[in-house]
Amino acid sequence: MTTMTETYPMTCWHTISTYHNQQIKRVNAFLKQWDLSHTNLEVLRCLQTTSCTSQKEIAERIQVTDGTISHGIKRLFDRQLITRKRKWKTNYLLLTEKGTAILQEVLPAYERFQQEQFAALTARQQEELIRFFDKLNPA
Repeated sequence: MTTMTETYPMTCWHTISTYHNQQIKRVNAFLKQWDLSHTNLEVLRCLQTTSCTSQKEIAERIQVTDGTISHGIKRLFDRQLITRKRKWKTNYLLLTEKGTAILQEVLPAYERFQQEQFAALTARQQEELIRFFDKLNPA
């Protein structure tokens, strides 16, 4: 609820920010069983749907900082879930067979996890939520 000194936009921002932070913690706790983080999973998902791409392109696509993407990619590379392919001056990233296998295991469970996270909302409410955020974040 809003306080006397807080406007609705501030309350909206606080609510969204709090939910986002809590959800990232829940996601990271869930993904820990595969030794993955939210960022790791988003990198793998990005590479699954895109033929080789650069670290910078992935960071932009999943909206993380250079430091976050650098750390996440190092972990995935160390675990042999991704590989690098140099073309001219750019290092492109590709999923390995091991990376593809872990995605095939994780994604169905992750889908069920996310369904549980939004179970309190009807399908119509979920559609409305998406529309609200699309309106706030036009492409």
